[in-house]
Amino acid sequence: MKRLILLSVLLLGIILFPQQGLAGAWPQAEGTGQLITSLATSTSDTGFDGRNNDRSLEFNKWEFSALASWGVGQDSSLFVKPSLQRLSADRSGGVTDHTVGVTDTEIGGTFAVWRDAESVISLQPMARLPFFYNPDRNPALGSGHLDLEMRAMYGTNLSVAGLPAFFDGQVAWRERTGPPANEVSLDLTLGVRADTDLQVLLQSFNTVSTGDSGPGYGEFRRHKLQVSAVYELTEDVSLQIGVNQAIAGHNDGNERGVMAALWMRV
Repeated sequence: MKRLILLSVLLLGIILFPQQGLAGAWPQAEGTGQLITSLATSTSDTGFDGRNNDRSLEFNKWEFSALASWGVGQDSSLFVKPSLQRLSADRSGGVTDHTVGVTDTEIGGTFAVWRDAESVISLQPMARLPFFYNPDRNPALGSGHLDLEMRAMYGTNLSVAGLPAFFDGQVAWRERTGPPANEVSLDLTLGVRADTDLQVLLQSFNTVSTGDSGPGYGEFRRHKLQVSAVYELTEDVSLQIGVNQAIAGHNDGNERGVMAALWMRV
């Protein structure tokens, strides 16, 4: 645990789809960078099982984020990801609260520990920092405390129905220093190049809480699917458009949304 904290704090920089293989397990190539700006909106109107641990699960969220990454070595890259949110949450009495502001910032790095011509295994330590947290906002943006995460990732190039493709699998442990319980995540991505300039991404995001949680929080789990298309506008610029839907969960909202992102190589 001490090593995890040290690594996460010292790194000054999630690379979701870098240049090689367009999969998260591949670090950014040395001396190259990438900027992914994304706009996403999501809505939830109820919980999956009708229980919400005295927390409202009715909300609407807009988020603009900028993910900047840079390759600093042959097998390593760093990233930083600040985000701006607009969050509206319903509470009893028919009142809706609104908040707009900067939420937690993610910094970290991706480090390949093994690779061959087609596959790679990497580790990705990350820290989530509450730089602009304001507890007086209702609803508050972010967690208000430091979160630390270690992610193990495997990526490989393959073929699907004769088309070039890749698979990316990630498992993560998030250590939370505040009231919410720690989390375990499993994220899976299958990318298929349907055309010279078009790639289709099928993704599954899964998170389960583990251990004790503080007052006002409870155990939860969420399972979400996302389908998106990435179109190469130029050699260095791509546009991603997608939709996502929570398909199962416990003490969590039935969130659904749309997203768009612009990928730029620098």
